Amino acid sequence: MNESKPRKLSREEIANIEIGHTEVSPAQKWALTLFFLAFISIYPVCQFCYRQPFAEWRNAGEIKQSIKAYETAIEDSSLLRKWLLPPIQSALTRVLRFGNEKVIIGKDGWLFFSGDYEYLINPGFLRPEILSQRELKGVQPDPCRAIADFDRQLKARGIKLIVVPVPNKPMICSDALSAAAAPLQNPSFAEFKKQLDAEGVAVIDLTEDLAALRRSGAEPFLKTDTHWTVEGMTIAARRLAAATGVKPSEPQPKRITSVTNLGDIAVMLKLPNCERRFPAETVKLADYGIRTDRNSDILLLGDSFANIYSSESLKWGENGGLAETLGAMLGHPIDAIVRNDAGAFATRQLLANELKRGNDRLTGKKVVIWEFAIRELVNGDWKMIELPQVRGDDNPEGKKPQPSAVSVVGAVNATVLKISTVPRPNSAPYKDHVVSIHLKLDDGNTALVYAVSMRDNVWTAAAKLGPGDKIKIKLEPWEKREAEFGSWNRSEFDDEGLLLAEPLFGEIVSVK
Repeated sequence: MNESKPRKLSREEIANIEIGHTEVSPAQKWALTLFFLAFISIYPVCQFCYRQPFAEWRNAGEIKQSIKAYETAIEDSSLLRKWLLPPIQSALTRVLRFGNEKVIIGKDGWLFFSGDYEYLINPGFLRPEILSQRELKGVQPDPCRAIADFDRQLKARGIKLIVVPVPNKPMICSDALSAAAAPLQNPSFAEFKKQLDAEGVAVIDLTEDLAALRRSGAEPFLKTDTHWTVEGMTIAARRLAAATGVKPSEPQPKRITSVTNLGDIAVMLKLPNCERRFPAETVKLADYGIRTDRNSDILLLGDSFANIYSSESLKWGENGGLAETLGAMLGHPIDAIVRNDAGAFATRQLLANELKRGNDRLTGKKVVIWEFAIRELVNGDWKMIELPQVRGDDNPEGKKPQPSAVSVVGAVNATVLKISTVPRPNSAPYKDHVVSIHLKLDDGNTALVYAVSMRDNVWTAAAKLGPGDKIKIKLEPWEKREAEFGSWNRSEFDDEGLLLAEPLFGEIVSVK
């Protein structure tokens, strides 16, 4: 008798049978349920406890800017990101030599800022389609137009303009990343020089000078930082001194100090114990005993390349930067307006603001030197800025600068009316920031106050303020602290009335 073979069950039938016979005790059900709920709840609870105030979002102003700031604030406040990013970044850097969105890792410990490569990979910053694309983003994209306009305004006052776009590290040190022959250049740079030459604007191109310095065996750029070495800066100062019409001297320093620091690009990697893989660098900084002088006939407008060895906040020493070195080579001090970032417009805006307040920084000037990082030609906002004619203490419209409670010193009670945008820690190239605050004092007066909002990538109490907050703040005239904080990144109000006010400096005592 033939027995039929049993039918092979399908996977679905087997699953149904097994599910039907699965037995779970009530205790097991409760244990699994509680474990699952605890597991999915622990991260949100930890994130809630870790949450940080979104100062940038709260103070962003425009809706589009607020949404973007809110999104990035959530991302940067992620506890999961804080837990996982450092070990993952460390592994990627150690094993695969990967950087991150801001850092490109080169050979032999060289680090490059990815923003600098945007200048080289850009197909031409003066191409019509590139200018049109950038204009749609709400910026004035044409550097030639802004520089020529600035030059015409200075010429009307009998002042010569010298423009210095400082080459970036990938242009000169490309061999530390690839086999590309240095120096490299953006396709539009020749046209940039041609247009400004036609306008009679002097452009100092340091590309070959810095490349020659490297060929000689000396490094023009720091290995782990975006900025130049002391040797590279000295080469620039010598070229600038000659461009003013004075034969540069070889001054003797009054003292030389050694400064050791970890570069800003290495810090951008956010690695635990970063110094183990990318050692700190040491520079020899010369102090010639020269300081800036507002009464000089030469004014330097500069960004962090001018400030790198001048301001202690950048951690590379002080009193040995471009302004001091250039002054020593000329044999007399020069005047300087320096802001670490946004070289396309920030220093011109600061100069215009001074003129609007009746402080004519152009009186007696024969030469204005405008230094900015060359990447600004590609991504800078080349705003058209009008320099008002100062008539005595009046601004061009005949209005006096607004009263600012300058006579108020010491601790006072006030209410925050408005506060400018504060960057998130580690989101900006620079570790320090000054915020603008519009205050209503308890005596009824209002005041424009500058306060430190971030120091070493850590928010201060000022960064967490919002409109309506009642505070106790210690005030003093800004001019007393301008030498210390004037070159720091600072966010301003786009308000003509506030720009005319004489600012104060404030330190938050308490928030009520």
